[in-house]
This record gives sequence, structure tokens and C-alpha cells, in this order.
Amino acid sequence: MLNLDSLRVFVTAAETENFSRTAQRLHMSQPSVSQHIQSLERYLGVELFERRGRRISLSAAGESLLPIVQEVIRAGRQVEEAALALAGEVAGHLTIGCSTTSGKYVLPRLLARYREIYPLVRATVKVASRDQAIEALLAGEVDLAVTSDRIRRGGLRYRRFFEDEIVLVAPSDHPWPSDTAMPARELYQERFILREPTSGTHLALLEGLDQVGIDADRLEAVLVLDNSEAIVMAVEEKIGLGFVPRVTAERCVDWGRLRIVPLEGVHMLRWLYLAENAHLAQTPALSAFWSFIDEMLPDIRLPLQALPAGGNGRDA
Repeated sequence: MLNLDSLRVFVTAAETENFSRTAQRLHMSQPSVSQHIQSLERYLGVELFERRGRRISLSAAGESLLPIVQEVIRAGRQVEEAALALAGEVAGHLTIGCSTTSGKYVLPRLLARYREIYPLVRATVKVASRDQAIEALLAGEVDLAVTSDRIRRGGLRYRRFFEDEIVLVAPSDHPWPSDTAMPARELYQERFILREPTSGTHLALLEGLDQVGIDADRLEAVLVLDNSEAIVMAVEEKIGLGFVPRVTAERCVDWGRLRIVPLEGVHMLRWLYLAENAHLAQTPALSAFWSFIDEMLPDIRLPLQALPAGGNGRDA
């Protein structure tokens, strides 16, 4: 008889391609992981992985079986969650793929409030590129995805849920004032650490500066990074100025390491979207999350600071 625990170990090993990392992720010993895989291979009569020293990769048989095993695990989870729902409890595992830096800051607070209401639900946030997050959603590997761009793929539905502001950050001792809006043309005199051209942050920057006649391509870019948190660190080191989501910069601003510099006539906003796969049945945990979003963000425009930070129950 198939062992669901062994199937879960197989799926995790396929993701990590390393038995040690699989053991760490599942809080197991490495010998136990190896034993699960060997038992599953003996039962199925095929080798699931090709071993090359410490590295592993899916065999042809493993690649063929992986999507079927993922579906079996999903079905098993749905049975468990449905049984709890029949008993009046919302439980299960909510998994969200996140492709934006802002999402990494927004989701923990949202999920903390969500779990106050539904404490039997476990939540996991998987940070990945936009394409990886969307592919994981299409494959049913995550329940939701957070993205700043609506990728047109069959079966995907999007909902705006958080308005993201892009701000200019400078070292705390930069000569520009933080209480007076600077003329945007002054940007041509500075050096910048920018995001890659395909990022949502960079696209919002292009649009925002274009509205006041500033050509973002003429800014002196001394460094291009694919992570807004890395830009914040580079600005702290005084390599240049940077444009990042406000939620990314706020902590360093509060600590006095950075300043947010307003620009005359420049307002750079973008929406974050929750995406779901309409082809997959909603689990009780996912249905409860949508109800939570409807209640916590009725007009889908509340800033992060407006979310209640604590309390118990729906009226907190």
C-alpha cells in the first residue's frame, strides 16, 4: 500500500534535488529520507532518482510519476480538510507563491491575522520569480500567487488587494531634504541602484517619471539588482540612491539608516494581485482565506498600516 508520507518525501526531494535539504525542510533525518525513497522505489519497482554523489535528479520514471503523486497528495489533503470542515473546523495547509518583494512584507502580517481566526491552518509562503510562481499555481503546487503583473494564462483569475507605492530612498546623511519635495530634474545629477527592466518596480518607475518629463533611461545606473532588499542595503552603503517599495524601506527609515525623499509631481503606484487557479477546487483553508480578505480589505485599498495588528476573533 502506498505510504502518503513517502509520497510527500518524494515530492519534496524532487523540489530540492538534495536529500539533506529535503530532511531539513521536513524536519527529518537524512537516513529517514533515504529510507522513504528506497521503500517507495521498491514498492513501485522503478528508480525515482538518478544519484550523482550528493546530488540527485529525477529519473525519467520519476518525472512521469511526479504530477500524479502531487495530485494524490492534493486529494489526500482535500479529504482531511473536508472531514474537518464537516466537523465545523477550518484546517489544512494554505500555500502562497510570492513573486514580489512587497508581497513578502504584506503577506506575513495578513497571514498572522488570518491564523488568529483560523489557528488550525498552516501557512507557507514560497518566494520565487514571477514565472515560477505562476507555473506553480498552474501546476497546483500553491493555492494562490501574489504578483504585480497579470500574466494571461488559461484558468487564472486575479484580484487587486494591495496598492504598492514606489519611493526614492537615500542615505540618512544625504544633503537632499526629506521634508521638501525635490524637483524631479535633480535626479539627473545622482547615481542610482535600479531594479532589472522587467520588474514591476522598474515599470512603475518608468511610468511615474515619464509623467513629469524625466527619462528614466538617462539616469546614471551604477548597479542593477534583482532584489529591492539588496537595493536598500546598497543605498545604506552609499553606492547610490534607489527606488523601492515603501514597505521594503520603512524599517530602515524607522531605524534612521535611510530617508525617503519626495519628488515634485511624482507618484509611483502599482497594484499587487492575488491570483488563483480556477481549474482547481477550493480547499476549506483557501475559501476561508478569501472570506478573510473580503472582511479585512472590503475596498481592497487599505494600506498595510491600517490592518489590525492583534486581537482575537473576527471583530478584532
